[in-house]
Amino acid sequence: MKAPRILVSFLLSLSVLPAAARAQSLTLDKYVVMMRHGVRPQTSLKEIEPLSSKPWAKWDTADGQLTPHGAEAASRLAAWEGAMLRQRGLLAKEGCPAPGTVFGWANGSVKRTIDTGNVMLSTLFPGCGLTVGFNRTDDVDVLYAPSDAKLGAVDPQKAKAAILEAAGGDLEKPRARAATLMKELDGILDCCAPSLCDNTANASACTLSERPWAIKVKEAKGEKPASVEVAGPLKEAGTVVQVFLLQYANGFPADQVAFGKAPTAEDIIRLSELRQIKYDVSVRVPYLARRDGSNILNQLLLAVEADPAKGAVNDGPPNARLVLFAGSDTQQAEIAAILGLHWHIPPYTDDETPPTGTLAFERLHDAAGKAYVRLRFIAPSLDQIRSAAVLDAAHPPLQAEIAMPGCEDQTVEGACPLDRFLALARPKLDMSAVGPQAYH
Repeated sequence: MKAPRILVSFLLSLSVLPAAARAQSLTLDKYVVMMRHGVRPQTSLKEIEPLSSKPWAKWDTADGQLTPHGAEAASRLAAWEGAMLRQRGLLAKEGCPAPGTVFGWANGSVKRTIDTGNVMLSTLFPGCGLTVGFNRTDDVDVLYAPSDAKLGAVDPQKAKAAILEAAGGDLEKPRARAATLMKELDGILDCCAPSLCDNTANASACTLSERPWAIKVKEAKGEKPASVEVAGPLKEAGTVVQVFLLQYANGFPADQVAFGKAPTAEDIIRLSELRQIKYDVSVRVPYLARRDGSNILNQLLLAVEADPAKGAVNDGPPNARLVLFAGSDTQQAEIAAILGLHWHIPPYTDDETPPTGTLAFERLHDAAGKAYVRLRFIAPSLDQIRSAAVLDAAHPPLQAEIAMPGCEDQTVEGACPLDRFLALARPKLDMSAVGPQAYH
């Protein structure tokens, strides 16, 4: 008896389907993440005050520190993440984790990352006394910011050339891209009011739109390495629109968010494109990203490479099943630039890194024991952060799988074979900007 033609066609199609479509479900072995800290105020009110003639909204938290609302919103993400990891079998259903199975580390020079990491661990494992470790430093944490130290110091000429290349040859191209939003931001800030511009020879030069763009080079001085950046209105605009986003995320009344002139999530997200333009000619410039981001990315790769079934390792962080690095959007953007990663989590702009946004490296295995890596970006929506909404299976955060460039032909269920992933990722590191890291 002949099989029906439709069935024959179906069976034939199965034989030529790519491996991704025929693979069995992959099992999660290890979860390694780089997450951004929770909601904070501006890092310096003194820095942004001159940009508007109007008084800035007042926060109940010191500049740059994790707010109580930010901590609550972070705990909501931790609760969702814990439920997800328990459902996938990575964490025990209840009780404290076994010693050595969970590890957390934060930026020792940025307290909000330490506080966020501790909120995550205390929510994931209540009553277990888990806290994040960090490098003890009164200055730069070289693991997170090596370009602020000798380890990752940039060559000023190379950095300037790299910025111009990223800009498309000159700064007029990103300036044209930013022009409409810059004018909108001028209207919000009212920064050309007489009280601010009386001492300016040309009043129009007071506006972000009209002031000139320039690449600023600071030569090395003593222990302080050289730095190169696009200074002026783009840098200031990127800072300001992030402050507006943080005001909204922290639950400020609509008439206080962006001085009441951009009160909705849609307004905030539209203006945030200015920060993306800023990042395109700063932290996402490949040369700059490699000098500053290779050190932390190396630790993430060592964590992903280590098989959790084989116990302790000599290099990298402790070989835990859950490895949490708490840092900033800077590290996330740099890692993405080094590896060529992009994510799409609408309604945010592409590649956005919201408060508590998490870049996840999932180590998995198939039925034969072959290891894989799947990349994801996870972030609550702006309104979920604003309301500190409960996140659960019915109301999850935004999520996107991230393709690893160069692994398209070997991908299984969105995951790249571990050996292929490491072969693609490791050559992208600048090993001259990578140093040893001791975990205590």
